[in-house]
Amino acid sequence: MSARAIILVLFVFACGCAQTKLAPDAVRLAPGSEIAGEASIEGLKARFARIGEDGAPMRVLVVNGMATNAHGYSFDTQKRIAAALGQGDCRADRVLTLHPPVFVVGAGAERYEFPPASLRITAWAAGEGAPKVIFYETLWTPYADAFTDRYVAPSVSNLYYRAVRDWEYCAGDDDIETAPKARDPEREEARQALVNRVLIEDLMVGGFTDAVIAVGPLGVAARDAIRQSLCIMVADALAAPSRTSSNPRCSLTAETLARFDGAAGVAAHLSGQEFAIVTYSLGSFLLLDTLDEFRLWPGDLGPPETTCALMPAVLDETPVYMFSNQVALLLAAHPHFGCDPNGACTVFSEFGSDRTRLVDPRAHGDAPDADAACKETARLRLIAFNDPNDVMGYRLPDILLESPLIGDVINVRVRNPAFGVPGLFVSPASVHSNHGENKAIIDFILDGWPLAPGF
Repeated sequence: MSARAIILVLFVFACGCAQTKLAPDAVRLAPGSEIAGEASIEGLKARFARIGEDGAPMRVLVVNGMATNAHGYSFDTQKRIAAALGQGDCRADRVLTLHPPVFVVGAGAERYEFPPASLRITAWAAGEGAPKVIFYETLWTPYADAFTDRYVAPSVSNLYYRAVRDWEYCAGDDDIETAPKARDPEREEARQALVNRVLIEDLMVGGFTDAVIAVGPLGVAARDAIRQSLCIMVADALAAPSRTSSNPRCSLTAETLARFDGAAGVAAHLSGQEFAIVTYSLGSFLLLDTLDEFRLWPGDLGPPETTCALMPAVLDETPVYMFSNQVALLLAAHPHFGCDPNGACTVFSEFGSDRTRLVDPRAHGDAPDADAACKETARLRLIAFNDPNDVMGYRLPDILLESPLIGDVINVRVRNPAFGVPGLFVSPASVHSNHGENKAIIDFILDGWPLAPGF
């Protein structure tokens, strides 16, 4: 065999093949999932078919994970899903600023203004028809990168946390100024070995610090960005202005409520529409944390009763497709994880009550009060795609079913396309990030999955 042939063979074995089908035993329901006994897990094609030609578009909220510093991270996945639904033409694309909280940092009471999070709204249509699929792509990490760059690792970090346009717009303009990728020339430039520099800057400083911040008090800023994104999506579904000139933050106006005869009418209108959610990595944990905060401190969408009435209308049986996640790991650092006075260590019955929050000068909700929490429950359908070779991917724990927000916990074992040496090594970055390039995952999202009798 020639040297060229040997190299070719080694290259083929080193390339991870894209998965095209799931194994029959790849799908596991947590005991007690509400979907147990049904014929199948419904896919987006069936949901999309229900809206009909005259119905409102399907709306999909997307939440980023750690080490994501610019929009466009879900664009290819959006395109695959939209095309499969017959909506392959990108018709509108805009970016909205999400105004962040303000915090006081350090003993000197320095006021720290976070760089704004942002929301990219991309609509997909069939030819010249009206858009029928709309994605709301959240980017919450700018504040985390800025905080890390300034306070955590100023001597080694090189984070570009301001809005950087790194994709082609379908149409329209954004309302935030772009910034060049530039490093402060006065900053220390430490000499580092190449591999160590990549590990430090891209993995530790640019990545894991996001997770640390997310589970700490500053995580309120990430949850705030996701909450505003959800609010804007709901406002769009109601054909209502999401923000007024007097309030840059999203809220439903009295006029909108009056148009639907109050919160109950708004909820009834939304119940007839289709919603879905896609989360990446750390975004899975933050989404659940955000929704629980919504329930415990209602008020962001207007009067608390409005938020409470909307939750089941928007979230009941809404599929949440998790592209890798650290929910099980981060619960260990969550205030709600611990030992009771009798020494029994467990995750308590609700996902995040009795949490510690920073005081936000732009108060966006009521103070923690058990009597103020929403009595209504929403039953999310969590579908987590896990690659066994993903060092930062965890199966969803069954105990999540104890949350009043969750009705189904479904773990799906997948094999993402990745470079590797069979039986020895697989690229950690690829298995963690290539969910959108995995045909088996996209097919599952679109077509659903049949459940055997007694599954």
